[in-house]
Amino acid sequence: MNKTQNGMQTQTDFIMSPTVDVCFAGLMENPVVRKGFCAAVMRVPPDLIGETMLVPTHLRRENAQDKLGILDVLVKLKDGTHINLEMQVRYFEFWDERALFYLSRMFSGS
Repeated sequence: MNKTQNGMQTQTDFIMSPTVDVCFAGLMENPVVRKGFCAAVMRVPPDLIGETMLVPTHLRRENAQDKLGILDVLVKLKDGTHINLEMQVRYFEFWDERALFYLSRMFSGS
């Protein structure tokens, strides 16, 4: 539905796609959504997930020359497990290398 305001058209029925980084991160701020999403991706019942919490997504750099790694969403489970949730909707040629980079930085930073 469009609305006219001062002669200008405004869109009132816009829904942002959950695959947009900012939308995905916003959805993951809700603990119920985050728990349900983790359970669905891991294919386990939600009650096995327990509590989740968001942790900072900027990976620590050892040196000023190091590449800055920014995760989409980093979740910590009750048992201490860290899960990196990355929203990737298009083919990314170096995805394996990128995932390995993120995992190694998460491991070395913990």
